[in-house]
Amino acid sequence: MALQLMALASRRLLIIGGSGFVGARTLVAAARAGYHVSYTYARQPVNLPIEATPFQVAIPEAAEALEKCIAQVQPHTVIYAAVPSPQNASFELHQAVSIDGVRRTLGALAQVSPDALFVYISTNTVFGGGRGLYREDEVTDPTLRRDPYRAYALTKAEGEGLVRRLWPNSIIARTSVVDGRDVHGQLYPRLAGQVARLQAGQPLVRFADRYFSPTLIDNLVEALLEVLEPTFGYRGILHLAGNQRVTDYELALYLARQLELDEKLVQAEQMADSPTMANSPRDSSLDVSFTQSLLRTRLLNVPEQLKHIFL
Repeated sequence: MALQLMALASRRLLIIGGSGFVGARTLVAAARAGYHVSYTYARQPVNLPIEATPFQVAIPEAAEALEKCIAQVQPHTVIYAAVPSPQNASFELHQAVSIDGVRRTLGALAQVSPDALFVYISTNTVFGGGRGLYREDEVTDPTLRRDPYRAYALTKAEGEGLVRRLWPNSIIARTSVVDGRDVHGQLYPRLAGQVARLQAGQPLVRFADRYFSPTLIDNLVEALLEVLEPTFGYRGILHLAGNQRVTDYELALYLARQLELDEKLVQAEQMADSPTMANSPRDSSLDVSFTQSLLRTRLLNVPEQLKHIFL
């Protein structure tokens, strides 16, 4: 075990977008596992409970700042977790982050660390949502989306294509609706809002016909660290998501049960009844069976995830 920690300490990990929810949690876990960690941020560095070297990389000076960062760190592994904020930002901003940023990162990486492992954090939204339980080897169809995540989906899918063409030593890690607690133990805002409504005795109206694969941040990070290990030889696409397909309504019911609150507060509606969601994808859930066959880490179902968050 001591030898393994010494080997990890010599491994330099750079997380692009390390101030975000997924990036920051991964930084902390990697540092505690023995990695030497660095990260980029756009606006301000995140307050972390571990030592990490921050680099500001902000548009429009991103290209030069990114090249300097990579040249200084000379990473053995890069996790690309950057996403525009908010996710309904302009197409140009999504393109700058999810396409141009990937191209620049790989170009700079080729100059200093051509053998580095590159992990691209992607999303279930690269699928159009017409069928659900998508496998890793299925062709993405983001052009079918007609919702606020269309630009996010289109650029993420193109980013995936860039990685596959330009960097053989890579893993594309798709995930889905990640929730849990941040590096300071605070609930992710989406989940916190639902908890607050239930605790206040207010109705929580959720779609009964929109399916996805809820993912616990702790479970995602554990799986990510596993795929970074030198003994993990697979390269390609992985689905690092929860192992249960549920609707928004079902997830809210599970939440009420976990909190021992009134399940009658959870009310169902149909997407067709919502003017803003009527044309949105019905089922963007992911099939994780192939990925699970490669992992020691067990991908969790919804009750297991909620138990972990609240106990």
